[in-house]
Amino acid sequence: MNREEEVQSAFLTPLEEVETRVSRLQALLREQGLDGALVCHPVDLFYFSGTAQNGYLWIPPEESPVYWVQRSLERARKESPLREIHPYPGLKALCSRIAGDQGSRVGLEMDVLPAKDFLRLRKQLPETDWQDATPLIRRVRQAKSPFELGFLRKAAGLHAEVFAEIPGMIRESRTELDLSARIEFALRRREHQGLLRIRRWNQDLYYGPVVSGTSACSPTSFDGPVGALGLYPALPQGAGRKELEPGDPILVDVVFGYNGYFVDKTRTFALESLSDEWLEAHSLCRRIQDETVRRLEPGKPCSEVYAEIVADFEGKSPFWPHFMGCKDNKVAFLGHGVGLELDEWPVLAPGFTEPLEPGMTLAIEPKFFPPGKGGIGLENVYLITDQGTEKITDFPDEVVVVT
Repeated sequence: MNREEEVQSAFLTPLEEVETRVSRLQALLREQGLDGALVCHPVDLFYFSGTAQNGYLWIPPEESPVYWVQRSLERARKESPLREIHPYPGLKALCSRIAGDQGSRVGLEMDVLPAKDFLRLRKQLPETDWQDATPLIRRVRQAKSPFELGFLRKAAGLHAEVFAEIPGMIRESRTELDLSARIEFALRRREHQGLLRIRRWNQDLYYGPVVSGTSACSPTSFDGPVGALGLYPALPQGAGRKELEPGDPILVDVVFGYNGYFVDKTRTFALESLSDEWLEAHSLCRRIQDETVRRLEPGKPCSEVYAEIVADFEGKSPFWPHFMGCKDNKVAFLGHGVGLELDEWPVLAPGFTEPLEPGMTLAIEPKFFPPGKGGIGLENVYLITDQGTEKITDFPDEVVVVT
């Protein structure tokens, strides 16, 4: 084994870890009366096999999973600890195997599976009752194991190193784009994986927004509270050409990805000064964050946490009408799960009744966006445990004024 292979081996998922994940899904398959799940999304493939190579992973409710790999079989066998890894035999043979396992009710990732692929499967197995397995998969993935938390903590530590350098970057930058480029370079030098993964259809994100002043109020198609003008209509997000002005809050809301696992963090910076009004708004964000974290108790429904925060703070500050977005950019959530994707379960939002449980990792992100002024806020990732919450992300929550 050469040095590069030795380094890569440190990132491999152990067999025991994969078996635990598979067994948790199998328990839900049996509970729902499904005869198996056919997994093909790269994130879910990685989670249940340890490799993201293109193919189909068949997970029956009792027996060992079988992975049919289209490309690359060699790499899949090196990276995955699964015993049943075979060349892709073609769709007809694959469907015959599913039918042989009495696959009359089969789960699919219907939120991400292309309609063309679904129609091909249905043509081969017209009698099969195809069900959406996505809620089961997301439920399994939302609680992180100690193995996964190791990568999340590593990502958080490297992330903090970059944030500690941002004040110096602001001094050297003229525009949002200048600052964003310096941040991105620092992230990549610390082995940020580059690619961000978001599960929701038609949602893309590039590192995260680095915006100043009124840029943060720009309308955006992205399902997040921070607005951004960006550089072009073709990609209306992220840093733009706006110059960094003294007294404007600078929101840095960037993600760090390490071996697939993401941490999400926001801090507010300012050049030379920041008004008392902005500091008051930031103080309110901290109080909302702290009150939210205090309510993150195992067994408590996510929607209940959200409702309590709204009841406590709604209408009690002139900033409240601008909470979690500017005008039509508002989002109806206060926090979201993070892990292999940036929009994992659970979600602190109305209607999301899933109870909190130990092992969940949530990004809590209270922010305000007064129209015509800008945006301010913060964001941290917290781990829920039986003993309380643990803050995963590091770096002081206070506004950093760069002189």
